[in-house]
Amino acid sequence: MIRREFQEYLDKLELRSKEIEEYWNLYDRIFEPNSPLTYNQKANLLLSELRKMK
Repeated sequence: MIRREFQEYLDKLELRSKEIEEYWNLYDRIFEPNSPLTYNQKANLLLSELRKMK
């Protein structure tokens, strides 16, 4: 999930600003530069963590 897609996802959730910050922190941790994970692994990890946050 690219940043634009993630932003669209957050817009649909209609979250408070503090919650949005938590979601972006999660996204940035998973998609940090020089990570050994592949794009698919990062996307799957992000989706599993998002399910936990709901």
